Amino acid sequence: MTDRQEHLTAFLASITAGRNVPIRAGGELQLDSLALLQVVTYLEQEYAIRLSDWDVEPDDLRSVNGILALIERCT
Repeated sequence: MTDRQEHLTAFLASITAGRNVPIRAGGELQLDSLALLQVVTYLEQEYAIRLSDWDVEPDDLRSVNGILALIERCT
């Protein structure tokens, strides 16, 4: 597991603690709208990237691997 993946996994665990947010087989996430906003804010602050509507596809935020691919594209 890379540092980026470890940090992202820890962050996701922190925002989903106490919520019923399943992580399905293959790492697929089911995040509510608040959690999605938190993920976007985290990415913008942690990686100094600016995400606009056209940068993000819904599938980008549905799994850890999708979020990591988004980070790679935008950094």
